[in-house]
Amino acid sequence: MKYTCVDPVEYLYPDITEYKSGTDKINILAPRGSFACAQILFYEGEGALQITCEGWEPESYEMVAIPVETNERMTEENSTPFSPARKAPFYVYDCLKPYSGGLTLQDGVGAVYFSWKIPVDAEPGIVQASVKAGDVTISVTVEISSAVVPAETLPMILGYNRNSVCKFHKVEKGTSEYEALDTAYLTLLRRMRQNGLYGMPHIKSIENAPNEYEFDFTDFEAYMSKALSLGYKYMYHLIGSRISWQKSTIVVGDRALPSMSYEGFCYLAQFLPALSAFLEERGWMDKFVMSLLDEPREVNYLEYRALCSIVRKYAPKIRLIDAVSCGEMYGSIDVYIPLSNEYEEHKEIFETYRKYGDEVWYYDCVHPRGNGYINRFMDDPLLTSRYHGWANYAYDLKGYLHWATNAYQPGQDPFKQSCPEHRNTDSVCILPPGDTHLVYPGTDGPWMSVRFENFRAGTEEFEMLKVLAETDKELADEICGTVFHSFTDVEYDPAAFRAVRNKLIRALEK
Repeated sequence: MKYTCVDPVEYLYPDITEYKSGTDKINILAPRGSFACAQILFYEGEGALQITCEGWEPESYEMVAIPVETNERMTEENSTPFSPARKAPFYVYDCLKPYSGGLTLQDGVGAVYFSWKIPVDAEPGIVQASVKAGDVTISVTVEISSAVVPAETLPMILGYNRNSVCKFHKVEKGTSEYEALDTAYLTLLRRMRQNGLYGMPHIKSIENAPNEYEFDFTDFEAYMSKALSLGYKYMYHLIGSRISWQKSTIVVGDRALPSMSYEGFCYLAQFLPALSAFLEERGWMDKFVMSLLDEPREVNYLEYRALCSIVRKYAPKIRLIDAVSCGEMYGSIDVYIPLSNEYEEHKEIFETYRKYGDEVWYYDCVHPRGNGYINRFMDDPLLTSRYHGWANYAYDLKGYLHWATNAYQPGQDPFKQSCPEHRNTDSVCILPPGDTHLVYPGTDGPWMSVRFENFRAGTEEFEMLKVLAETDKELADEICGTVFHSFTDVEYDPAAFRAVRNKLIRALEK
C-alpha cells in the first residue's frame, strides 16, 4: 500500500495520487484555540484499513468522494489557469464522515482527514505523534504555538434550512429527535464561526377583524433563545419576497400581502411596532437584523425604497440589511451586501455608503462564477473557500453572507448530485457544484465538508490578521497582500500559502 500526506488546503481526488503538497509525513504549526488538521490519501491497497492515532487524539474522518457532474456556467471565455481546477465529470473528496473503525478502500483508494482541537490554554511546544494504517506508520509533528486565535468579531450569516433536516433525517419539527438534530447542526455551524442565522421561523399573524392583527412570537422566541444559548449573535429575518423577477411587487409577512397596498400598509403598521416592542422587552434589538427583499433589482428599486421608508417610520431601531446590487437604493438600509464582483466594479459607490455611516459586507452564491473570482465551488481550487476571511480583511468588509449551508434542492441527494436545478419564482437555473451546501446530511447527523473546514480556518486567519494590525498594520497588510491581491487574484500554491499562514502565526507569537 502507498500513501501521500497532502496539505488540507488542497483537494484530494480518488483518481489522482500525486499532489503539489504531497509528502511522506505530517508537519503542522497550529495556534492555540484552533485545529491541527491533516489529510492522507491511501492507494494501491486492498480491503479495509484500521487506522489508529498515537500521541495525539484528533477527530478522525473517512473522506467520502462526491461527484461533480458539470462545470456549470464555466466557458472558455471565463476560465482561468486555476478555474475550473478540473474538467467535469469527476469525483472529489469533499465530505467528512466521522471515522467508525475501518476505512474501506474503493478500487484500492481511500482517504482520511484529522482535526485536532488545540485548547486555548495548551502548553506551547512540540508534540510527536503518529498515524498507523495497516503496516504503515506515518510520522506526525505538531508544533503548538504560543499564539492564540482571537475571539470572533466577524459577522457571518449563512442560510440554515430546518426543512432539510426534517426531510433527510425523516423527523418532524417539535419532536425530541428533531430538536437533537437541530442542536447538532447549529453546534456544528458554530464550529465554523457562523454566528448569524438566515432562516428564522415565521412570526404568525392572527387576523381578528379585517386588517386588524395580533402576532404570535412563540416559535420565533423559542428558536431565537435556543440560537443565542448556542453562541449565535445575529438573527436575520426576511419579511419580504418577490412574485416575479420581472415585476415590481414585493409581498410581506406570513400573509404575502403586497407591500404597497392598503392591506399591506395596515399589516406593517401593526407588525413593525409589535416586533420592535418584542425585541426591546427581551433586550434583543442589537441581535436582530431585518431583510426586506433578497436581491432587489431595478424593476423594484422604487417599491423597495418606499418599503424601507415604512419600516423606518414604524420600527426606527431595527437595522435593515440586504444582499443588493449596485442600484438606486441610496440611503435605504444600514448594511449593504454586494456580490464580491459588484463591490469591485462599483467600489466608489459602496465606499460612499460607508463614508456616510452605513456598513458594507459582501456575499457570493451562484455568482460570481469564473474570471478568477473566489467562491465555494467544488470545481475551483480548495483555497477559494479559505480566502473568504482574507477578503474581509483586505477590503475591510465588515461581514459575510451566503444563502446556503444545507439548502439542498427538491430531488437533490447531495451525496450524488452537486449541480441541482434551482427555482426561484420564475427563474430557473442549474447551480454550480456545491453552491447549495457546506454540510452533508449524514446517517447520524450533520457531516462537514473540507470546504467547511477551510472556511472555518479562513475566518480564524481574518481574526489573526485583524489583531496583528492593531500593533503592526504594515506587517498584517504585507502578510495578507502576499497571497490575497483581490477577489480575482490569489495565491494557489499550497506551499506558498502555508508559508504565509505560518508567518502570520509567528508574528502573533511576538
